[in-house]
Amino acid sequence: MRNAALITLLISAITFTAFGQEHRVHRQSKSAEEIAKTRTDQLTESLGLNEKQQKEVYALNLERAEKIKTARKDRLARGEAMRDEMKADRERLNSILTEEQREMLKQQQADRAAKFKARQEGRKDGRFRDGKSRNRMK
Repeated sequence: MRNAALITLLISAITFTAFGQEHRVHRQSKSAEEIAKTRTDQLTESLGLNEKQQKEVYALNLERAEKIKTARKDRLARGEAMRDEMKADRERLNSILTEEQREMLKQQQADRAAKFKARQEGRKDGRFRDGKSRNRMK
């Protein structure tokens, strides 16, 4: 009886965890006006802003939200441009190299990727580059 209750509890915990992850709602990006209104409402509630302050804070929040949205779009555009440039450079390099050299380059890139992945895994395990533990007592 005790084992049955424990098993039921364990299965319930696993089910609820899986269900919660499956139905995770992705955030919709809000407009600058919605962001400004939300931030202004939060400050009004926490600080007790009067009407005049609310208008000024809303204007400030709206300006800030628009700047952030613009910066985000610029950053995405720059990233896309860099990816396009890198792809063009890679194609030019491949046109210069022989087939054998291309294969050697692919192998070098694969080796580098493997080393990087191993280093990332090591960091997850709490280790520095030199392999020493971060959790070491002195």
